[in-house]
Formats: sequence, structure tokens, C-alpha cells
Amino acid sequence: MIGKNKVFMIFVLTFYLISFSSLKAFGYSNSALNDNKIKVKEQVKKYAVLFPMALPFLFIINAQKNIVAYPGFGVKSIPYFSGNLILKKEPDFIKRTTDIGYPMEPNMEEIVKLHPDFVVDSSFAKLTNRRLKDLGIRIVTFSGSFGNIDDLLDGVLRLGKYTGHLHSAKMFVNYYKSVLRVVKAKLYRQKKHPKVLFLSFEGPSGNRLTAGGRFDTLVNDMIKNAGCVSVSKNVKGMFGMISIEDILKWNPDFIILGRGGNPKEIYRNSLLRSVEAVKEKRVFKVPIDGEKYSNWFAPEKSCLGLLWLAKVTHPNLFKNVNLWQYAEYYYKSFWGLDIKEMKIEGYIP
Repeated sequence: MIGKNKVFMIFVLTFYLISFSSLKAFGYSNSALNDNKIKVKEQVKKYAVLFPMALPFLFIINAQKNIVAYPGFGVKSIPYFSGNLILKKEPDFIKRTTDIGYPMEPNMEEIVKLHPDFVVDSSFAKLTNRRLKDLGIRIVTFSGSFGNIDDLLDGVLRLGKYTGHLHSAKMFVNYYKSVLRVVKAKLYRQKKHPKVLFLSFEGPSGNRLTAGGRFDTLVNDMIKNAGCVSVSKNVKGMFGMISIEDILKWNPDFIILGRGGNPKEIYRNSLLRSVEAVKEKRVFKVPIDGEKYSNWFAPEKSCLGLLWLAKVTHPNLFKNVNLWQYAEYYYKSFWGLDIKEMKIEGYIP
């Protein structure tokens, strides 16, 4: 069981740190996937979800009723992305659905038994998707954090099309684009582009996993659209491992922490005292609304995360933007939840 957990952690961290577009260099291709060959039925009866990052979006577009299976890692685990919101919207979701195991090692027998109209899987899972295809199972692909914002929104529309909830999908995409327009309009008077370092997770030997490497991640695109420069965007290696020396060399103006990060640890580190972000007390943790990976940098909440980052890094330009109003609309419109029910932790400017 310990080995499985280690494999899963590597799998999840990879979600945050690499993009589908760059995986083409490793021989992964979208050509084998069947999106364009799927004929949308008038009445879709059921579909299985194999990609954890896609699951919240099916709830966002109100397409959750026809989900018959999800990746529960063999133990009916709470969904890793916005699991707390999923269970608020449908408390019996885990009970009524089938656990089809690990995303990269699914229980093919269970999937076949279910006879789904299609399976929602990640864009990069070439081997798994080929196995599904060989079994005659259709696939709808989703990029999650493996691509840029455009890839993500295209994926949402694709989910809407194949589930019969295109109208709801367009509502979410339009909201996301409205946030982008607000940010762009505010940044029209921008004079400086702050240097930002996003530390997504603490790695072994004190190293930090960061958005970057040779890969174009969703987080890097968020940083760019927030009017900032991602200092780690050119880091080499699959997992974006960096050192204290890298941070000193980049000297970021802001350090943003994801899951597992604690600003106090950064401030206490004597080796980082000369870093601009530390000297100026500009180390912030991304707001989180639940356990696991339910923070505002997760794909399904990245519109809030982008606006939050823009306001944190450009306080004067965004001083009249009320983040709570945007968050209130998001939770109410796409999850049917009152923001008063949410326990949102983290710095909200």
C-alpha cells in the first residue's frame, strides 16, 4: 500500500508540473485519441471518469448525474480535486459510483462491465487510452493542468458537448473569460512585471517542486496572465526540482506557496533572508477551501487563483476589485454553495 501511495504522489505532482503540449517530445500524441470520432448521442446514459482533474468540471457543468465511476484508488477515496465540494453537491456520490482504481492503472474489467458511453481521461495517458480503445471504449480527453488556459477551456467545452451540458459549460467558460478581461483591463496601466516563484510542494532533501521545467503548465500561464514573470519557467527536468541556490539566483519579488507550503518556514530560513520576497514580506499561500488539493490554483478554481495572484502582485491596480464577490459568484453559480458555508483559509487581499 505504501508503494501505491508513492506512485500516486508522483502521479499527482506530475499533474501540476508538466503540460500535455510538452509531452509530445516524449512520444505522447493526441492523434490516437478519439475525440473527433465520437458521435454525440441524443441521450448519453452514462460515462466513467478516469482523470481526477476532470471530475470537478463535470459537477461544475451539472453533468454529474450520469457519472457511473471515478478513480477512487481502490479504497473509495474522497476525490482529490475539490472532493469537499463534490460531496457537498452530491453527498452520496461515492456510494453510488464504482471505484475504478488508479488513473494510470485502472480496473479495466470494471470499466468494461459498466458499458459506459465513453470514458473521460487525461490527454497524455497514451498507454491507458490505447488499452481502452482496444476494448472498444470511446475516450473524451481533458488537459487539466497539463496545458495552458485555452487548453483547459477547450476541454470544458468538450466535456459539455459530449455530456449534453454544453450550455452550462459555456457559462463557466464565459465566466472564466470575463475574469481574464478584468485582469487584462487592469493591467493596461502596468509598468512592472514582478518576478514570481510558485512552490507547489516540498520535495526530498529540502528541495522544492515548482511550476516550470521545460513544461508549459497551467500555473505558468496563470502567472503570465496575471502580469508577472514565472522565474522557474525554464527549469530543466520533469518535476521542476529546484534548490536554495536557484531561489537566490532568481531573487523573486513574490513567493507563492501551494499545498504543503508555510510562509513562516520561508521567513525562518536564514539562507533566504536576502531574497526580495522575504525582505519585503511578500510570501503568500494560495487560498484553500478544503482538504487535499482544493485550492485556488487547482484547474477548476484557477480563474479565482489568477485574479487573486494579480491582486496580490499588483495591489494598487486591483485595489477596487473585491475578490470575495468573485468567489461568492463562483461557489454559488457552479457549486450551488453559499460562500458562508466555505472555510476558506489563506491570505485574501
